[in-house]
This record gives sequence, C-alpha cells and structure tokens, in this order.
Amino acid sequence: MYNYSYWESALYDQVYDLVIVGGGLTGQSTALFYKKENPSAKVLVVDRGFYPIGASTRNAGFACIGTIGEHISDLEIDSEKALKKRIQDRFRGLLLLRETLGDTAIDYKHTGGWEIFSNTADFDTANAQIGKFNTWMKELIGEDSLYEAVSYQGFPSIYNRCEGMLHPGKMMKALYEKNIGLGVEFRWNTPVISLNTVGTEVLLEEDRSIKADKLVIATNAFTSKLLPEVKITPGRGYVFVTNEVDDLKWKGTFHYNKGYVYFRNLGEKRLLIGGGRNVDTKAEETSEFGINESIKEYLVNFVNNQLNFAKGWEIEREWSGIMGFSESKSPLIHKIGNSTLLVAGLSGMGVALGMQLGRKVSQDLNSL
Repeated sequence: MYNYSYWESALYDQVYDLVIVGGGLTGQSTALFYKKENPSAKVLVVDRGFYPIGASTRNAGFACIGTIGEHISDLEIDSEKALKKRIQDRFRGLLLLRETLGDTAIDYKHTGGWEIFSNTADFDTANAQIGKFNTWMKELIGEDSLYEAVSYQGFPSIYNRCEGMLHPGKMMKALYEKNIGLGVEFRWNTPVISLNTVGTEVLLEEDRSIKADKLVIATNAFTSKLLPEVKITPGRGYVFVTNEVDDLKWKGTFHYNKGYVYFRNLGEKRLLIGGGRNVDTKAEETSEFGINESIKEYLVNFVNNQLNFAKGWEIEREWSGIMGFSESKSPLIHKIGNSTLLVAGLSGMGVALGMQLGRKVSQDLNSL
C-alpha cells in the first residue's frame, strides 16, 4: 500500500477540477482551452510516457487536409456529408494550430502538397474529379481552384496549394510551454491502470489514484486498453529518414497511393518517408511499437524504383508511431457517465484535427 507523506498529500492528494488522460496534441489542447476559459480551475494532464509517444511526436510532420485520391477512397466507406465535415475540420484545425502556437514556434513551412501517380488510370480517375472537389473546397474553406493537375519530376500529379509541413516535436514543446504558463499541471511517466468513470477517478500503480470533478480520456490509439468497449482500432505507422543525398529533387509534401505513402524533404538533403500500412494491414493493427520488415522493404523499393534515388543512400533513422482509427475515419467525442468525455479516433489526421478537437471538448466540458 502506497502512503503519501504529509507533504505529498498537501500537493497531490486533492480533487482536481479536470483531469485529462493523454498528453498528446488533443489532450494538451483540451487543457489549454479549458484553462483559458476557467483560469482558476485545477487542471492536470496524466501521461504514461516520458513525453507523449503515441503519434503526436512520431508523425511525419504533414499539415494536410487530404488528397483527391484519399477523398475518393473515403467516399466508399462514408457519406459525402461526413467527408465534407472532416475536410472542413482539418482546414480549420490547421489554421487554429498555427494561430495558437505561431508558425515560427512549430517550424511551419507553406510548401504546398502534391499527390503523385505512377498509374495512368488512377491519375485519370482523380483528374476527372478535380472540378467536383474544387467546388467542394470553395464551399467548405473558401478557396477557388485549390486542386490543379500538374507534373512533378515526370509524375502526373495533383497540386494542393494550401498544405505544408511542420516540426511535431517543436509543436508539442510550444503547446506544453503555453500550458505550463497557464498553470496546468503534468504527471509524466504515470501509467493509468483503469478508470472509474462513475466517480471520475483515475487509478494508478501502487494503489494510487487521482480524483477529479471532470475527466477527459484523450488516449486515441490506446483507448481500448482503458475502454475496451469503444471501437478504436490502432494503426502503426512506419517512418524513416535518409542520410544526406546530393541534389534532392523532392521539395515539399507528397502523397502516393490514396495517401498510404507520404514523403517530404527534411532540410535540403534528407528525405523523410512513411506509410505503407496497406501492405500488411492486419499486422499493423497493433498498439505495440516496432518495425514491420515487409513495409520497410516496400518503402525502400519505392525510394529506389519510383523516386529513383542513386545507389548508396542509407536509412539514418527509423521509428514507428501509433494512430487510432474510428470505423468511419471521423473522430469520436462521447460522453461517458455524467462527468467524463472521450475523444479519440483521429484516423491519421491528428496534426490537423487535434487542437480543433481539444477546443471542442473544452467547450463541451463547460456544459457538463
């Protein structure tokens, strides 16, 4: 049995106004906006890691709203209305992120984004839909002729001028510093064992617990570990960075094969590339970090055979991150009991959606 000392009890043995489980972009954004609206509230963020390690600091650093190929694919599993809302939320979420943290702090670069094609039939299918989706974008985000058919390095491509790239680590550092400045408390390296959503209590190791008036679960891919009844499927994403290569021709953000492959320049001489989850989908439905060798081989071959890198390049660094997917790819905000909200299922668009969702959850909390 773990017993607090007199001194510890004065600091930690208290009831918080709000406890947020999950210190990623969505969780910390919830804390930020709630604390701004409720400056006297005691707000605590709890995370199992030394820093948030799910996807917020392990993604590829894309600031994107989606390619035409991805939109066409999404319409096969969801309604036009739902997809339109996701696109609009992504665009507004990126604007909110940039306005809140500042482009300099997150190392944002407005490069534009290209969807490239190696199959003429796939390009023709997407190209035929440019008019339709440009009409959507005018309606949803007020941008005329957003998508444009172009050529990039010999590939038929569709260009989106509204996309860019950023530094996820700097993004989370800037958000954390804003929260600290507002007086939000953090408990890192604090695994949550279970939840009492009726009593809004977070149960920890060594028989410790944290009590709150309100509770937010912002664990995304790891939600099923605490709430197994919620249908959020984890999806592991693999990323690697090359060593410096001379005359790197790919500058900007790029998608291929309905968004399953994504790559960008990292500085002037390195390429960052990730994805390929569709090569072994079932194996990648895991919340365990690791590297799938078949996916790694697929991406290496893509760099060699599609991007035509010269022989001799090497992988300088590689890692994986864990995303959380809802059944429709639309994120979930659910009320559990009287005082608990769940937010999860960002479906690979956490950078675009996380802060927007955090603000929405903070608003919903005020009405609990």
